[in-house]
Amino acid sequence: MYKVMLIDDDVPMLKVLQQMIEWEQLDLHVAGSTFSSVKALHLFKETMPDIVITDIGLPKKNGIELAAEFVSIKPGVRIIFLTCHEEFHYAQQAVKLDADDYLIKDQLTADQLEESLRKSVTRLKGRKTEEGAGSDAYSIELQKRALFQMIMDGTDLEKTRAYASRIGIEWPYACFMMGMIHLRYSDYELLYNRSNIPLIRYAIYNIALEIAQSYKGITPFIDQEHFMVLYNYRQNLAGNDQAYLHSYLDELLRQVTAYLRLTLQAVLVTDKLVLQAAGSVYQQIRSGKPEFYRIGQVAAASSSQLLGQLFYPLPQDFNAAFRGGLERTILEKNAEEMRGVLLRFGQEAANRRIEPEEWTEALVQLLREAEILFPRRKAEEDVYSYIGAARTMEDALELAIGRLERLAQEQSGHAGGSAKSREPRLQVIQAFIDNHLSDNITSIDIAQYLYLNPSYFSRYFKRLTGLSFTDYVHQYKMKIAANMLKSSGQTLETLAVGLGYSDRAYFSKVFKKYIGFTPSQFKQKHQLVRKL
Repeated sequence: MYKVMLIDDDVPMLKVLQQMIEWEQLDLHVAGSTFSSVKALHLFKETMPDIVITDIGLPKKNGIELAAEFVSIKPGVRIIFLTCHEEFHYAQQAVKLDADDYLIKDQLTADQLEESLRKSVTRLKGRKTEEGAGSDAYSIELQKRALFQMIMDGTDLEKTRAYASRIGIEWPYACFMMGMIHLRYSDYELLYNRSNIPLIRYAIYNIALEIAQSYKGITPFIDQEHFMVLYNYRQNLAGNDQAYLHSYLDELLRQVTAYLRLTLQAVLVTDKLVLQAAGSVYQQIRSGKPEFYRIGQVAAASSSQLLGQLFYPLPQDFNAAFRGGLERTILEKNAEEMRGVLLRFGQEAANRRIEPEEWTEALVQLLREAEILFPRRKAEEDVYSYIGAARTMEDALELAIGRLERLAQEQSGHAGGSAKSREPRLQVIQAFIDNHLSDNITSIDIAQYLYLNPSYFSRYFKRLTGLSFTDYVHQYKMKIAANMLKSSGQTLETLAVGLGYSDRAYFSKVFKKYIGFTPSQFKQKHQLVRKL
């Protein structure tokens, strides 16, 4: 009989789990349960369970961090995660941790729980037959962490290569190239809670691992909130090594956007590195943020260009030149100018090449002072953690601008209290489109209706739907037009005007783009179908 441990800070949920199914019929026994992440570690060592069912959003130490410790103690333990965040449902398909399942508590049924547990039991039984081959994924990952530390320490080349080879990583060539990957937090905060960060990081890491299977010589590593990619290659006259690693990074960025709706930022160190130097270069980039003032998703430069940059101390009273202007725009409720003041605050720092950490502290101070002008403000410390972790000035500024815009909305009574309700719901946006079908509406129109900055709304809407607002409106209107052509006797001109298109030729062009036929072809096709 396999032992199961339950962890959830919601005590009633623990009782629900215990009573939801007949554990013994599945050859399982609940060996222990706890609501405390601190007690969970002690209980795990006492009971040494085979399966752990844990909530992700635990206080003090979250479920991901606990699971990592459990795995280090007992590499074969199976993990099932619980989450209460419905917004996470579209990311489940991309989260490829070696956990057995991710269950949403509000939607959990006995059948789902039993199915997940059967999966865990099957893997436990299968592992027993594979132990002789030493193919345990958890054990390999722990050894990979040790390999990463050897790289950081600059361990002897042959010793490091030999260790890598033992865990299936072959580095036969002398040349290495490096990439580093980080989250863009201004996008992250629109979609996820802070408690989901560890899970999202592991999701990104496992997407990186899967893509690497198609790229010979590329090995991804995870280092807390950072990711490192090493490319081992043989130098050739074609000189396409940089393009090869760039292609890998582009694919990773694309897949993370597709599955998780997040934007990553990357640094590509373009010159040839020896393995013993890779750890030092990585640590200097990690701590120094040399890409801070660069624009774009991938900052590609040689190690000498990156590490040779000079940053200067923050001038005394740097904030003074911007404080008064920011306060004035807040009191005047001028969102556009408020954004402009913060952008100038960033541009001045970029011009002066101010040390990134000092400028970030100055931004936080400016933002906290500005918050005082909003008497009914709601505490939101997460944004300050994100600003501190941001790898680029652009990301930090968008976080600060987003915070002030939300505060302005709250003061006007147009924003709710939760992380999800602070953003406009798609239903609200859809209702606006429905009420203005005969108008040629733009993202500026809807942004003004929602009391949002137009550029902020455009970025938010793209993250929400995967489409630009213009594409979304065209696509929606063309679906209506297609249905009308099938069932209505309206002329094409009347239909076009009714949907906000004054030019018939332009309407036909848009219709073909989204439906695949011209309006005349579409109508003839469906008339023929009706006759048949």
